[in-house]
Amino acid sequence: MKYELSFIISPIIAETDHPSVNQEVLDYLKGIDAKITREPYFMGRRKLAYPIAKQKHGFYVCLEFESESSASLKELDTKLKHNNSLLRYLIIKLEGEADNVAVDFSKMEEKEKARGRGRETKKVKVSVSKAAPKKEAPKVEVKAKIKLEDIDKKLDEILETPKLD
Repeated sequence: MKYELSFIISPIIAETDHPSVNQEVLDYLKGIDAKITREPYFMGRRKLAYPIAKQKHGFYVCLEFESESSASLKELDTKLKHNNSLLRYLIIKLEGEADNVAVDFSKMEEKEKARGRGRETKKVKVSVSKAAPKKEAPKVEVKAKIKLEDIDKKLDEILETPKLD
């Protein structure tokens, strides 16, 4: 069966150590006799949707592999779980048409390079059409503010009146 493994390397790990973390994951895959069909693709530093272990960024890596036994996946899962260099990982089983889909990572790399160069932003002319007239909001009556003195007088009147049981 074909699988995709995505993992996030902690930003605490130095970027010079990322190849060793990648090699460690590849060694895990070799240990379970998995065949790597697509080499690891390093997607770079990205902001996380929510903090993980008090970290707001992580380095994303993606790869594909083939493995025959599900027991070996459980072993891979435990090894990845105990790896302190990884914030998160995800193993996805590729089925049906996903086997035939080829992701062109080179296009993603080109986009990343273009972003890194600080490309110029294009000026876009915006045409504004006349909008429908705005509807007025319903008028709400505003009650006059009650003074604290008036409240005190009312309370005194209530307390002075005798109780009628």
